[in-house]
Amino acid sequence: MKVVIALPFYGLLGILYAGLAVLLMPFFMFSFVDVLRSIGMHPLAALLLGASVTFLSLATSPVNLVVYTLSRRQYMPVVDYVVVFGIPVPVPRIVFQEEKSYIAINVGGAVIPLAVATYLATHVFSPALLVSIVAASVLIYMTSRVVPNVGVVTPALAPPIIAVLVALIAGGGPVTTYVTAVYGTILGADLFNMRKVVRDKPPFVSIGGAGVFDGIYLSGVLATLLSRLF
Repeated sequence: MKVVIALPFYGLLGILYAGLAVLLMPFFMFSFVDVLRSIGMHPLAALLLGASVTFLSLATSPVNLVVYTLSRRQYMPVVDYVVVFGIPVPVPRIVFQEEKSYIAINVGGAVIPLAVATYLATHVFSPALLVSIVAASVLIYMTSRVVPNVGVVTPALAPPIIAVLVALIAGGGPVTTYVTAVYGTILGADLFNMRKVVRDKPPFVSIGGAGVFDGIYLSGVLATLLSRLF
């Protein structure tokens, strides 16, 4: 598997990204702790696991795993010239150029949240939870749009708010809300729009590529916080 190391942001913006992420680490950590304690995990174990998940999410933000390579051939007419008795004679021919798009998944921004959501889903899975994930996916897809050379964008608070409201189908609470938010965002914002994204022939696409500030990661954290209001 091809691994691509790419910082979510560069230069001064990258320094601000790292600094803000460090400042928000306690907030992210205690959000995970709250979720883990909701499934009956011991407080100390929840604290250690929540801290580990938060640290690993930040540390692996630059790591992208290429999961699929899309190759295309672009055919172009070319005219060569052969000189015969001092006269250039055109010789047309067709050449092709191969273009590749690498589709990857970011470890900190997508793999880790998805792993946590999957672990939690095994504890609370029900048909109602499945319905809430599907409903959230559709609604998040409807609020998202694809911007060329940027990727998929959604209103910042739309996915977590949608997740909180839709998760009420499965009884609400931080666990079902987190699972609904993560799966709903991955499906609705990223996977459902992937055909539109690759249509622009980008050389590299990363699901969750903004790291801990990607919509997948933030949707889970913010949705967990908002679930306490319902």
